[in-house]
Formats: sequence, structure tokens, C-alpha cells
Amino acid sequence: MILLNSNAQHIFWLGRYLTRIQYLCSQFPFHNNQDALEYAHAFCLPAFDASSLNTLLLDTEQPSSFGQQFQHAKDNVQDLRGVFSAKAYAELNQLIKNATENVSYICDVAGECQEILEAESEFIFLFFTLGQNIEQLDRQLRLKQDRTMTLENIDKTVDLLNQMGWDRLDSAWQQLKLKPDSMNFYQFSDHIQNLFEVDV
Repeated sequence: MILLNSNAQHIFWLGRYLTRIQYLCSQFPFHNNQDALEYAHAFCLPAFDASSLNTLLLDTEQPSSFGQQFQHAKDNVQDLRGVFSAKAYAELNQLIKNATENVSYICDVAGECQEILEAESEFIFLFFTLGQNIEQLDRQLRLKQDRTMTLENIDKTVDLLNQMGWDRLDSAWQQLKLKPDSMNFYQFSDHIQNLFEVDV
């Protein structure tokens, strides 16, 4: 399967948004004020305790809310209509419809969408996995969480991309792997975005 750069980018961001939603679902509702403050500060959110953060995440007008994040995922699915198998697209659309009609389903739907995408072609799975792991690493760096397994997963993904001709990430990846900090992460993220904008 030949995957256009624009499609690879949509799949990558779909992986990021669904992973972001799933992590939020695992934490929501926040009960501990200190945990809520750490999360809010890490992501520059205007919340000052658990209650205000929970309110923000449920406010569909807020960019970081469940609703807004899910809308981004939904938009990426629509842009990929011609890439997914007919069965996968139909299943994803039904899940999205369910969550759109009842926001309380978003957490369940995010996980089910992931299961559908993991059964798609190798190329789709590869860029989806890259998006998932980049989102996890971003969060782990911000919240000072253990990132050992995520780095190992990205290393495997970059190696597979190299084998498929998407080899422009390797130099930036080696720097990030050697020194996994925010600066190298953002440089690597920039390389990923540049990769989507050039012919491979």
C-alpha cells in the first residue's frame, strides 16, 4: 500500500489524539489538587485545582477538553475515508456517531477506535503507532514520568520507517534517544512534521 504523506500525517495525529484522550480518561476525574496542578502546569491549562481542571476538561469550548480532542480525532478519520478499509471506516464512523450523540461514550470509543486501527494495514499501523508513542513521550517528558518503554517502542518504529524509505528521522531520533529532553523532543517532532511535507 502506497501511503501519501498527507494521509500518513492524518494517521499520525489520529494516534496522538486518541492516546491523549485515553490518558485523560484514565485520570478523570482528578481528585488530588496537587496532581491536577501538575497536569495543568505541564500543559499550560488555566486550572488551579482538581475541580477547575475537571470543569475545563468537560467544557466543549476549551481546546483541551474531551470534546475538542475528540473532534480533532473525528476530523482525521473523515480525512482518511479513502485510506481505511470500508469495514474499518464504517465501524469508526458508527463509534464516532455514538460518542457525538453522548459525550460520556468518548472514553470507551477512543479505545475501540484504537482496536480497529490496529487491525488495518502495516503502513497505517506504523504511523498510528508513531503518533501514539510520540504523544506518550510528550506527556512523559512534561510530567517527568518513566519513558523507557516508550523510547524502545519509538526506536523500533523508526527502524521500520528507515527500512521503508522514510529515513529522514534517524539523525534527530539518535539525538533524542541519547538525551531525551524537551529540546530534543521538539526537534524530533519538527523532523516528523517536515517528513510529512516532502516527497519520500
